[in-house]
Amino acid sequence: MSDQQVCSTFEPVEFMGLNLRNRFIRSATMEGMASTDGIPGPKLKDLYQAVAKGGAGLISTSGCLPDPNWSVGPQRQLMLHAGTDRSAWEEFTRAIHSHGALVSLQMSPFMRIGDRWVGPSEYRPGVHALTTDEVDLIISLYARMAALVRRVGFDAVQVHAGHGYGLAQFLSPYFNRRDDAYGGSAENRARILVRIRKAIGENAGDEFPVWIKMNSFDGVPGGLIPDQAAEYAPILEEAGYGAIEVTGGAIGGSHDSRGALDKNQWFEGYYLEGAAKVKATTHLPVSAVGGIRKPDMIERILSEGVADMISLSRPLIREPDLVHRWAKGDKAPARCISCNGCFKMMMKGKGLFCVQDQDAHDHEKPWT
Repeated sequence: MSDQQVCSTFEPVEFMGLNLRNRFIRSATMEGMASTDGIPGPKLKDLYQAVAKGGAGLISTSGCLPDPNWSVGPQRQLMLHAGTDRSAWEEFTRAIHSHGALVSLQMSPFMRIGDRWVGPSEYRPGVHALTTDEVDLIISLYARMAALVRRVGFDAVQVHAGHGYGLAQFLSPYFNRRDDAYGGSAENRARILVRIRKAIGENAGDEFPVWIKMNSFDGVPGGLIPDQAAEYAPILEEAGYGAIEVTGGAIGGSHDSRGALDKNQWFEGYYLEGAAKVKATTHLPVSAVGGIRKPDMIERILSEGVADMISLSRPLIREPDLVHRWAKGDKAPARCISCNGCFKMMMKGKGLFCVQDQDAHDHEKPWT
């Protein structure tokens, strides 16, 4: 990196009205380490504190459920609702703040509600197409959770409309085949996101920062592509979102959040095309995510105006102090090799850790 780029990357920056110490974001990463009632306990708090100590400017939590009825499996996912013990959450946010990072809670997308898989349309057998009343309920649950998010000390909240899950499906011409107010045009497909932003403002305050993680590429025939994603950016800007994190991948597609499923097609920065096209249509800050591993790639992303911020996920699992390492002048690429062993361990209930640095035999028992 040039000296000028080092300064702009590692010096404080304003983002959604928040004062961040640098341009690095810890992108939301499922840990499967919450307590059985969805509370972030000591082990999960330690994990987040390590990333905060390591220099990230903003940390996005893993997806947090607004209702226990949304749970899709045995993975221990965060939950925050009216019956939650708020003191544990307040301790959690204080711990992150104590190390200089800000923290945003990601509102989990819906996939399964109760005993049914749900989506905007019955894009495959067994998927329940949400009614307008059910859409109204989803919006209200997000809004009520956002008020709690602010109350327990978070700096922002992120709406998850990525990776082919519920909200992302509303934006996708493949998954969204509705012919009502939530389907057809770009304005209609984005309507649920516009309504969520308005409801959050009404419940948590208009000045509370709300940003969005949005797909730019589904990887399914007839699915969302970057040019279409770019059409949504001005709509989201007008609705009051503060920033857009541009991602990709979808259920049943050629890509997921970790890039191409065929590793022969993997390359660094696999969702940068989407970030650049979204950036070109909005004044909102854009954060790029997707296999970013090298300082010179970060220099190119920022200097060429592809994005304003850099979101990292797996690299911070292996190296929680990666941002500090780069800031000190060690320009070696992130040590993450994108093997996805961390994800496999999480899915087995063993928590989130890098299998390259820890003996998996030490983790034969599920995480408790």
